[in-house]
Amino acid sequence: MRQKSALKIGALELGQGLILAPMAGITDLSFRRIAKSFDVDLVTSEMVSSEGLVRNKAGTKMLLQSHAEEKPLAIQLFGSNPKVVAEAARIAADVGADIIDLNMGCPVPKVVRQGAGAALLRDVEAVASLVDEVRQVVSIPVTVKTRSGWSQAKINVLDVARVVEDAGADAITIHPRTARQGFSGPADWPLIAKVKQAVNIPVIGNGDVTRPEDVGKMRNLTQCDGVMIGRGAMGNPWIFKQARQLTKGQPLSSPTPQERLDVVRRHLALYEESLHGRQSLSGVRSRLMWYSKRLRGSARLRASLSDCRQLEDMIKLCENFFSLDKNMS
Repeated sequence: MRQKSALKIGALELGQGLILAPMAGITDLSFRRIAKSFDVDLVTSEMVSSEGLVRNKAGTKMLLQSHAEEKPLAIQLFGSNPKVVAEAARIAADVGADIIDLNMGCPVPKVVRQGAGAALLRDVEAVASLVDEVRQVVSIPVTVKTRSGWSQAKINVLDVARVVEDAGADAITIHPRTARQGFSGPADWPLIAKVKQAVNIPVIGNGDVTRPEDVGKMRNLTQCDGVMIGRGAMGNPWIFKQARQLTKGQPLSSPTPQERLDVVRRHLALYEESLHGRQSLSGVRSRLMWYSKRLRGSARLRASLSDCRQLEDMIKLCENFFSLDKNMS
């Protein structure tokens, strides 16, 4: 596959434009540091509430914790009040964000009820106001992540993209499903190509990129400037390195059982470090389950992990699982 020119967002040079998507409860500091170690060009925080940030809520502020080795870092904000979101953007920029990403695609009801996330797609003027207000208070790049539209009958992403560009955004990410679809049905990749033709700012594609081969396929079909990977990277940070190998015409290298186990151990250590002395068995359990997905015997492992009530027992189960070569075939 022909190597694409570097993605540039504002003054930031982002190599091949491989980006870790924002995922609530998933792309925490520990996961971002793991992804960065596999040559991802940009990592994105979990979705952060602008209201919570401005009100100085401790739980929300925790989502802003970062580490030098994960840079550059995009902080994703959600909210509906332009002035509140702008103030939250200023706070995020002050603590070291390299990019402010505005969420205009989350379909979760509790977000939509606030007039935020995908609800903004029902009011293009609100989209413009939000971007414009944020653009006025921060000097770092501002990007937008959005969907096709609110519903199949109201696909308006081309209008949204043009408005976003006119309001001063530096790039836009398209997840080509509607808010009503959620994550069901195939992502409409040709729609990304239409957005690419409609605007001059960089366009990043997202959705249904679950294998390293999908990166090249999306680029070739849509001519997008970057590819954002979400669920395809959960428990599989190797996808970024493998996508680079394909771009360079190199054979794919799959992780050995020992390599998998080493990454699992490091991820758990980073997760524990990010909790600052607290402990979350459910958090550890979910992360261990990510790494076993699609491997032989994973269903039994997940069942065993669900019954575990001690951290040491969970880790022992996983060490036994990943040490068995037969599970990796």
